[in-house]
Amino acid sequence: MPDQRWQIQPALKGEAKGLSQQLQLSPLVAQVLLNRDIETPAAAQEFLNPESLLLPSPLDEFPDLEPSIEILLQAIELGEKIAICGDYDADGMTSTALLLRALRYLGAQVDYAIPSRMQEGYGINTRIVEEFFADGVSVILTVDNGIAAVEPIAHARELGLTVIVTDHHDVPPEIPPAHAILNPKLIPPDSPYYGVAGVGVAYILAVCLAQAMGRIQDLTTPLLELFTLGTIADLAPLTGVNRRWVRRGLRLLPKSRLIGVQALIKVAGLGEENDTLKPEDIGFRLGPRINAVGRIGDPQVVIEMLTTDDVDVALQRALECEAANQQRREMCDRIEEEAIAWVEAQIADGSVDLVRDRVLLVLQPDWHHGVIGIVASRLVERYGVPVFICTYEDDEQKEIRGSARGIPEFQVFEALQSCHDLMIKFGGHKAAGGFSFLAKHLRQVKSRLVNFANQTLRVEHLKPLVTVDVRATFDQLTFALHDQLDQLHPCGIGNPDPVFWTPNVRVVEQRAIGQTKAHLKLTVADDANNQLAAIAWRWGTYCPLPDRLDIAYKLKLNEWQGNTTLQLELVGVRPPTSPTAVAQVATQNHAIRLTSPQPAQLPLTAAESTANPPAQPQAADRQSPSRLPESGRGTVQQTAAPTAAPAMSQADFYYSHRCYQVRTVQAGQSRQLEIQNPEGQVFVVSLPDRQGYLCVPGATAKPVDLSEPHYFNLLRAGLDALEIRQQTHLLLEKDELLADKDQHIATLTRQVELLQAQAGQASASAAQTEQLQALQAEVTAQATAMQHQEAHIETIKQTMHRPPPTLDPKAIKREVRDAVSDKVWFCLQTQSQKDLYAAYKQVALATADGSESPTADYSEAGLRLGQVVQREVVQPCFDDLQAFLQRQGQVALGHLPLGTAGKYSLALAVPLWADAWTTIAPTALTASQRPSDQQLYVASQATSQLSTSDRALLAAFLAQWDHPMSAWFQAHGDAAATYLDQIHQLHQLAAQSTQPLYLWAFEHMRDLVIGQPETSGLLQCIYG
Repeated sequence: MPDQRWQIQPALKGEAKGLSQQLQLSPLVAQVLLNRDIETPAAAQEFLNPESLLLPSPLDEFPDLEPSIEILLQAIELGEKIAICGDYDADGMTSTALLLRALRYLGAQVDYAIPSRMQEGYGINTRIVEEFFADGVSVILTVDNGIAAVEPIAHARELGLTVIVTDHHDVPPEIPPAHAILNPKLIPPDSPYYGVAGVGVAYILAVCLAQAMGRIQDLTTPLLELFTLGTIADLAPLTGVNRRWVRRGLRLLPKSRLIGVQALIKVAGLGEENDTLKPEDIGFRLGPRINAVGRIGDPQVVIEMLTTDDVDVALQRALECEAANQQRREMCDRIEEEAIAWVEAQIADGSVDLVRDRVLLVLQPDWHHGVIGIVASRLVERYGVPVFICTYEDDEQKEIRGSARGIPEFQVFEALQSCHDLMIKFGGHKAAGGFSFLAKHLRQVKSRLVNFANQTLRVEHLKPLVTVDVRATFDQLTFALHDQLDQLHPCGIGNPDPVFWTPNVRVVEQRAIGQTKAHLKLTVADDANNQLAAIAWRWGTYCPLPDRLDIAYKLKLNEWQGNTTLQLELVGVRPPTSPTAVAQVATQNHAIRLTSPQPAQLPLTAAESTANPPAQPQAADRQSPSRLPESGRGTVQQTAAPTAAPAMSQADFYYSHRCYQVRTVQAGQSRQLEIQNPEGQVFVVSLPDRQGYLCVPGATAKPVDLSEPHYFNLLRAGLDALEIRQQTHLLLEKDELLADKDQHIATLTRQVELLQAQAGQASASAAQTEQLQALQAEVTAQATAMQHQEAHIETIKQTMHRPPPTLDPKAIKREVRDAVSDKVWFCLQTQSQKDLYAAYKQVALATADGSESPTADYSEAGLRLGQVVQREVVQPCFDDLQAFLQRQGQVALGHLPLGTAGKYSLALAVPLWADAWTTIAPTALTASQRPSDQQLYVASQATSQLSTSDRALLAAFLAQWDHPMSAWFQAHGDAAATYLDQIHQLHQLAAQSTQPLYLWAFEHMRDLVIGQPETSGLLQCIYG
C-alpha cells in the first residue's frame, strides 16, 4: 500500500452551507471554493466566470513589450530577416509554431532553429547565432529560452544582431545583454500575467504586434489554440490570464482550425463528439505526443504539423508523433525499472538513506537524456523525495547531464543554484530543472544537494503528499455533482482537481490491468453497499490492497462504447479510520473559524517575529509540556493537569484552516512561549534569550534554529494569536472603564447637588461646613480619577486603532539593489536576495510606524544579514575546501575538522585567512549608541594558528579554486578575517544575546556586508 501523508482541509460546514445556498451549488463544491480561499459570492462568481476579470494591458505590465513590438515592426517594414530560436519541449515547440504563424501572417520574413537535445542541450547557443548571422538574419527572437544565455546573446550583439528574449524560466544571477527581455518573472508576482508559460509570452507578443498593425482578425483563434496546448503541456498554473485563455482554448480545440491539431486529436483517439476538451486530455493525450518528438525525435516534425496547411503532411506528422510516443513509453518503462532496481539495492546496502539525505541522486550510463525527466517524476511519486536523475553525456563519461523533479516543499532551481559554480549549465523553476556538470564534481554536487535538502526539508516531508478537500459519502457522488465540478475547470497547476475522501470503504473487487499490469482497477462499496468503480493509475504493484481502506479520489466520468458512468480516480489510500475517530474529526471541524490576523504590534521583540508565511498544522487535542531542563535537553513529560494560564497568556487559534494552542508560562526568572501541535509536540521559545526547543513526548528536548522558516512560521502565528487575545482583553477593559466613568459621573452629580443645597443654608453649622469641605475635596478627587480613566481609554484606542504603516515594496527592492549593485545582486542566491529585502524592510517598517530609534531592536534584520554571509561565503567555501582536502587524503585543516554535509559557522572561517585581525570589543556591543573607534575596535588573534604546512595546503586550495572569493581571500586575508569576525559577533548578538541589536550595530553590520558609497562591503569585495 502506498506510504503517503494526507493533508485534509477542515470541514467548514457553516460557511460552506451559506455559500452553497447563495450560489445554488452543492456544499461539497462550496467547501472546495473555500479551500481555494474563495470565501464570498462575489469572489466565487469571478472565479467561476473568469471572463468578468478586468485585465490590465500587457503593455503596462511588461516594460520591454513596446520596444519589442517596435523592433519587429521595423524589421517587417524593412524586409529584414527574423529568426526564432525555440526549444524542444511542448512549450517551446508550440511557442515556435505560434510565432511562425503570426509573423508569416503579418508579412515577416521568418525562419526558425531549435537546438539538438542530444548534442547541444537546452537554449540558444553560439552555433545557432553564427548560423543566423551567416544567413543574413537581422533580428533573433528566442522563445521559451534565453534568460540564462549570456554568452551566446553577447556574441550576437558583437555580430550586430538585434536580440529579443521571450522566456518564462526563473531569472538567474546574470541576465543576457538583449535589446529587450519579456519574462513574467521580471514583473510583479500579483500580476495576472505572472504565471504565463513561454507560449503565453509568445502569444502576448504576437497579439500585441498584430493589434499594432491592425491585423488581429482571423489570427487570435489559431494562436489561442496553440497557447492552450503549450500552457497545459508545460504545467503552467491555471490562474490569472491562463485560466481565462485556456478556458476559451479548450472550447476551440475540438473543432480546431489548425489541420495539424485536428490530425493529432484524431490519432490520439479524442473523437469529434467532444464539445470541449479538458486539461487532462491535453496533459495525458496530446501533450505527451508532442513532447515525445522533442525528447527522442526531430522537433521539426511538430513544427511542420502545427504550421502546415496540407492535410496529408499534417496527418503524416501526427502519425510520426504517435510512433515517437509509443517508443518513449517503452524507454521510460525500461529506465524506470532499472532505476528502481538500483535504488532498492543501494538502500539495502546502506549507500542510500532517504531520511538522512532527503534527496535522491541516481546516475547510470546509457539512459536517454530525453526521457529521464519523466522517470524522475515517477521516482518522486514512488519515494517522496526530490529526485536528480542523471546519465553520462559522452562515451568517456567525463560529463554528466540530468533532470530534476521536486516535492512541494523543495525549490529545485534554488537547489541547482547552490551548485552554480560546479555546473556547466543549469536552469528550471520551483518544481523541475535540467543541468549538466563534469563527472569529477559528482561528489561535491551530491554533497551540496544533500545540504540544501537537509536545510529545506523535514523528515515528515519525505512521503508523497495527498491534499484532500472534503469528506464525501457515496450517495453524494452524482452526475449533478460532476456537472457542478465542471464549473471549476480548467483544473491543473494552481487550481487542482477537487479531491474527496471517504472513510472505511470496502474493496469488493480489484485486479491489475494494462499490458504490463501497471494499473489497478477496483470496485469499492460503502456500508450501505453503494458500489462505485475506481481506477488507480500506476498502482498495479500495490495489488492486492487491504479489504478496508480510507480512500482519497477525484470524481471522473468513464466513457466506454457509448456508455457514461461515474468513476473514482484514486490518488490516496490509508488504513481505515474507525467510526469513533471520524466523529471526533467532525466535532473538531465544527470549531469556530477565525480569519488570519493582520500583523500587529507584537508582545515580544522584533527578533522573535518573521514575515514568513504561516505553517499549516493539523487540529487535535492539546496537552501541555513540562518545564524545559536547564541544559535544553532532557526527557519531556506531559503534565496530567497543567495549571491554567492567565487569560491574556493563552489562546487557541486557527491559521490557514489549522488549529494550534499557544501560551506563555513563567519559568523561574524568565518566560517561555509554547506552541503545541496536534501530535502533542511542543515548540518552546525561552525568553528573553530567544532559544527554541522542540519537545516530543517521551523524548529529549532538542534545540532548534529559530531562523528556519518552519519555526519562524509557528512563532509568528502564535504571537499574532496572543495579540488578538490581548486586544480582546483591552476591549473588555475599555468597557469596564467606561462603566466606571458613568458611575463616577453619577456620583459626582449627586455630590454636587448635595453641596449646593447645603451651601444655600445660611445657618449651616461648623460641622456641616467641614462636611461640605470634605465633599468638595472628594469631588476634586473624583474628577481627577475620571481624567485618568479618560486618558487610559484614549491610550487603549490609540493602541487598538493605530493604522498599519504603508510601504512601497518596489522602492525597498530598488534600494537594496542600488546598495549592493546589480553586478553583485545577480550573483546572489534567491534566498539571499529575499533575506536582504527582509532586512531592509524591517528598517523601513520601523521608520514608517515611527518606532525607529537608536535603542530599537534590529535583531531580525541582523539575522537576515548573517544568513546571507553564511549562505554566500562560509558554506560554499567550506564545502569546496572539504572536497579539496578529501582529494588530498586529508580530513582536517589544523584544528578544524571537516566532514561531508557539515554546517560551518562564521567563527570557524576567521582564523583560516589570518592569524590576527581587528574585532569588536565585547563591552561595545552592549552600548545603545555607537562608541568611538578607540572604544569599538580591539586587536584579536587566533588561539591556535595554522602550521606552515596547513597554510601551504590552504594556498594550494585557493590557487585551484574557481570562485570569486579565491582572489580576494588570497590578496586580502587580514581584511577578510576582520570582516568575517565582526559580522560573526553582530550575528551572534542578533541570534542569541539577551541584549538587542541596536541601530548603530545593525548599520555597522550592514556596512560590513553590503558597504557604503565610499567603502566596499564583503559582498562587493568578493563579487564586485
